[in-house]
Amino acid sequence: MKQNILLSLLFLASISAAPLYAQDAEAETPQQEQAAAAISIPALLKEVKYVTKVQPKKKAALYLFLRSHSRCGFCRAITPQMNEAYKEMKGKGAELIMINCDPDSEKAAEWASQTGIEIPMITPESCEPIASVVPGSGSGGTPNITVVTADGEKLEGDSGASRCKEIAANWKEMLKQAKKAEAKKKAEARKKTRKKKSKKKKSASSEL
Repeated sequence: MKQNILLSLLFLASISAAPLYAQDAEAETPQQEQAAAAISIPALLKEVKYVTKVQPKKKAALYLFLRSHSRCGFCRAITPQMNEAYKEMKGKGAELIMINCDPDSEKAAEWASQTGIEIPMITPESCEPIASVVPGSGSGGTPNITVVTADGEKLEGDSGASRCKEIAANWKEMLKQAKKAEAKKKAEARKKTRKKKSKKKKSASSEL
């Protein structure tokens, strides 16, 4: 009889403990998913198509995404300033890219030709990969600019013609921030690698 009671208690204890192990396993899952879902702006740019002939360099430390469309008078008005900003930053670690919000590429191409847009313009049909991970800033209206690092970390953003011009003009300072952040992450990664190697050496020496 006592043996049966003891077995029953052990069985109940194992049932009550099972959810705890399940919770522990679930607690690790979001971290694993977050690591697997790391954003790479250069990788996403390989999935899009462009209205304009000019295309961004695939490797940059800073990306400025400008949302605009042909029906927006303010978007048209700031085109010369955006062209100049792009010429200044191109090839220096920063890229200015337009996420076109027109109904189709035909409208976008017509606008680019009429106003002399000289920056990379992503077609509205293929902008989803970028638009989904680089949400709009400020009020969400156009023109709208969002600045991110190569791994998608937001540094700045706002809407309105004057703010878009101000932010684009400040690209050098933001590039410094992006490079510092990148250097810090690389240093942390090297530190983790050294710690792992040190642990492996200690475990290997203890086994001898």
